[in-house]
Amino acid sequence: MGIRTVARAWPALEWPERASYLLGAALNETHVGKQLSTRYLHAVGRRWLYFMIEGMHHVDGAEHVPLDRSFILAPNHRTFFDLYATMAFLWQRHLPREPYLYCPVRSAFFYDQPYGAAFNILVSGNAMYPPIFRDDRGRGGLNDLAIERCVRLLDWSDRTLIAIHPEGKRNPVDDPYSFLPAKVGTGRIALRSRAPVIPVFVNGLHRDFGVQLQRRLGLAERETIRLFFGPPVELSDLYGRARDPDAHLAASQRVMDAIGACAEREKAWLAAQPR
Repeated sequence: MGIRTVARAWPALEWPERASYLLGAALNETHVGKQLSTRYLHAVGRRWLYFMIEGMHHVDGAEHVPLDRSFILAPNHRTFFDLYATMAFLWQRHLPREPYLYCPVRSAFFYDQPYGAAFNILVSGNAMYPPIFRDDRGRGGLNDLAIERCVRLLDWSDRTLIAIHPEGKRNPVDDPYSFLPAKVGTGRIALRSRAPVIPVFVNGLHRDFGVQLQRRLGLAERETIRLFFGPPVELSDLYGRARDPDAHLAASQRVMDAIGACAEREKAWLAAQPR
């Protein structure tokens, strides 16, 4: 599966991207490669990830997260660390076995720069895959290939976990309860794969990693990291329109609405806390 992916993308890629894409496919689309990546994450990445949130998190609704099948995880996106915090909890405390994790990521930096590719390996075992292109090449077919990869990977193993932000990029607004418009990617993957989509609202993380580390070490005032998971988003009435762009957007918007419902639960929990 991995070699075919690279072959189809190869003509549109620059040389640094070709090397990064080839490595990404080898580590993510072969059982041997994904087992190596997953073992690295379990032995190294999981430990520092959980260290950053240990004793600082409140979780609600984790029972909605599937334990025995592939699924899509859809968090809001305000900081670089939303998925790190969510996966740290799931990997350490909830999932009974190590997932095959995939986080579609923008190609810029992570695939077109050698130090970006090295960062991907060091931090995630190259789980930031497949790359999403924000230039004309994305609209020219490379992003269609990325969607196809995600759909096939969800069917490839019952351990697959696709973690994707329906907003597409980080929301720069300070208000944690405001969201960017939904993008179609999450809906496209969900309708074609029919995998359950689990929404999660993440709040309490600082945008600055240095400040977040100080909080963890007790050098700055702590804030509880809140993870509120929701039930699978109901999309079955749209499955018959898996090739319809309007259905893709409608599905993505339902996921964003579900994240908003998780945010309302988080607000209610905060309001109930003693002052």
